[in-house]
Amino acid sequence: MFSDQQLAFVDIETTGGRTTSDRITEIAVIYTEAGQQQPQTFHTLLNPDTSIPPFIQSLTGISNKMVEKAPYFDNEIADRLAAIFKERIFIAHNVRFDYGFIKAAFKRLGRTFNPQQLCTVKLSRLLYPEHKHHGLDKIIARHNIDMQNRHRAFADARAIYDFWQQLRHNFSADILHQTCKTIMQRPSLPAHLHSDVLDNISDDYGVYLIYGDNDIPLYIGKSKQVKTRLMSHFSQDVHNSKEMSLSQQARKIDIIPCSGELDALLTESAQIKQRQPILNRRLRRQKDLFSFRLNTNTNGYNTLSIVPMRHVQLNREQHYYGLFHSKSDAQKSIKNIISNTDLCLQTLGIEKGSNNRPCFRHQLHQCSGACINKITADMHNLKLALALLKLKLAAWPFSGYAYIKEQHKYHIFHHWIYLGSAGNTDELQTLLNQPQGQLDRDIYQIIRQHKHLLQALNPAHVCPD
Repeated sequence: MFSDQQLAFVDIETTGGRTTSDRITEIAVIYTEAGQQQPQTFHTLLNPDTSIPPFIQSLTGISNKMVEKAPYFDNEIADRLAAIFKERIFIAHNVRFDYGFIKAAFKRLGRTFNPQQLCTVKLSRLLYPEHKHHGLDKIIARHNIDMQNRHRAFADARAIYDFWQQLRHNFSADILHQTCKTIMQRPSLPAHLHSDVLDNISDDYGVYLIYGDNDIPLYIGKSKQVKTRLMSHFSQDVHNSKEMSLSQQARKIDIIPCSGELDALLTESAQIKQRQPILNRRLRRQKDLFSFRLNTNTNGYNTLSIVPMRHVQLNREQHYYGLFHSKSDAQKSIKNIISNTDLCLQTLGIEKGSNNRPCFRHQLHQCSGACINKITADMHNLKLALALLKLKLAAWPFSGYAYIKEQHKYHIFHHWIYLGSAGNTDELQTLLNQPQGQLDRDIYQIIRQHKHLLQALNPAHVCPD
């Protein structure tokens, strides 16, 4: 059994939840020295060198004025903590949070901090599996722990210490020691995820969905090694504010097995658009897309007009450039491109102006003069084609449907639109009979990356052999 001299109980208060930008405002450690019966304490407010948000002030009761003359987290503070944890285990409720902030504070001083850690959330879950919730408030209430100043570091650290003393009384030394050893030997997981959450996950292609309280989607990702990727999320949380936020909120994980890289990409995109997870920045749902369509005026000069892509099918007869989430994004993008050329925005139809009169850019010697027929239509059109080359959308290279096979699954596409995946003829017929969706920028880019794998689907509408 661990002796009291091997343990130190920690709690901190901070300006927020990001180790990279937020700072510690208070720290408390309760520990026992050899030969002493009563626990020792290290407790201090800290000047975070930044303003404490009003919400945090209301929650903790720690104001900007209270920390104004408090010490900074300096080498003297670090020396004291290093001495305490030289041969002690760092114990906290949701230990990754407290440990992550203190480790980050050491790192800013150019120092390391790597004590062993033990989480009392995980300890409570293993020892009291009949209870669903293991937050500190629940534990305080269940075990009748005296609490007079919740969300202050010393009071919370004392509550964790008192919880440990109750565990020592309620369980045998062997059971408690083995439970602690089990927690400390297992791969590091967020406190609120069950320790066996990764046991049945294969390390293969798949999409993972991480949920918070009330099954709110937090983050959706993909990997060719799902189990390894999940562990990397949680091992990086003490260094990365996004990973820390994810670890603090994670309550459940679901896995969607995939047949390969393309399946994972398509499934991830669809799941993010459907579920709108809080922490995903990319691949979010889009309403309408807009593109520039190439036209030709009566003088032979090519012009550009913004069109919604809702019902457009990309073909060889018409040319489109770029996929944008709004008309303003489209306008801004094209102007940025044209600003590096001597093309005429007035001739292109991007800016208004009078026929056969010089545009504003021409008066600034920035336009080659298409507005007054100073440059031939052929030359102006060639310059436009070169300027927009990277934005040009590819025409659909088939007369009808196409597929990409991945193991025993067939991904079906039509005009750069993903219809779904089929494993047999019945599933294929269902896909082909359903209403076709709209062009999606992310899906378009995914299919373009895998264009070399596309094959024409035979007219009989049966899964290829």
